[in-house]
Amino acid sequence: MSEAAKPNGKIALFLQPDYPFLLHLLSTIQPEACILPFLRRDLLEDIFNYDIPGADSVISMADTLFNNNMQLINDEKFIIYFTEYGMTRFLQEGLFEEIPQTFYHPLNIAQRIRILREIAQCCHNGSYRILKKPLNHLSENLRMCLCGNTCSLTYQTNSGDHMCFAITEPFILQIFQEFLTNMDPDVYYKPEEAEQIIYRMIEQLEAK
Repeated sequence: MSEAAKPNGKIALFLQPDYPFLLHLLSTIQPEACILPFLRRDLLEDIFNYDIPGADSVISMADTLFNNNMQLINDEKFIIYFTEYGMTRFLQEGLFEEIPQTFYHPLNIAQRIRILREIAQCCHNGSYRILKKPLNHLSENLRMCLCGNTCSLTYQTNSGDHMCFAITEPFILQIFQEFLTNMDPDVYYKPEEAEQIIYRMIEQLEAK
């Protein structure tokens, strides 16, 4: 186990052995939909805070990462469970939790609608799944992501610090893998239902 301290005093803990028998499938359960795959290069350049040192390099690296995520979606190796309630901040303020606010400017209405249309398509395809009760009000400060040989748990403390724990113990990983990839269909909306929920969000924004 290694412990890394970030410049702002926040701590991240990582465990990194390699267990190749696990599936290379990215699965996440979190309050809000994952926005990152839909931040195309032109949108990144529009919203990025160029006061950040090395902005061009950061944009290039982010663009590569986000394109890789989109490829996973196209290859049906990307499953996101999220909640309708968790989208509130994105709808109202154009903000999302996956990138610190210092790196970008809030998305305007047109940009939010653009993202939502792509999310709707992913709901239609079944890679983005909206949770029903009782899972429709996930904790706002806890997220779980399973990718390859690592399960990452991120948690925001009451003081605003972010903790990241990476778990690689095979038995625990198999439990999380089973949970996320074999979730009972009754706990999330059907693809057409989820798609309609997102379209209602679009209608709300278009009415502003």
